[in-house]
Amino acid sequence: MRLAVTRSGFYHADIYCVDSRSAKQTLKEQPVSILAIEFYLTGRENGCDVLEWAVKQHLLPCFIVVIERDRSKRAVLSEKLFSAGYQSADNTTFVKI
Repeated sequence: MRLAVTRSGFYHADIYCVDSRSAKQTLKEQPVSILAIEFYLTGRENGCDVLEWAVKQHLLPCFIVVIERDRSKRAVLSEKLFSAGYQSADNTTFVKI
């Protein structure tokens, strides 16, 4: 299942979450094969908060796509993924080997 954690909804996915609460709930309850995430979400938390939580809970899938348009925020999300052991050639598509 593909999960998109985004306010914009431009990424094709099976489930869309606009806030961190629903994203965390979906990651806990559903097997996710690809996670597409952006920085800005509805509510107080952002995409980095979701990634940090998911790393601690061991719920991140092997494939993650950063769909943030703001370059500085995309770099922040990328750094979180690199520190969690993910690899990327383009700083957009990440894989954990």
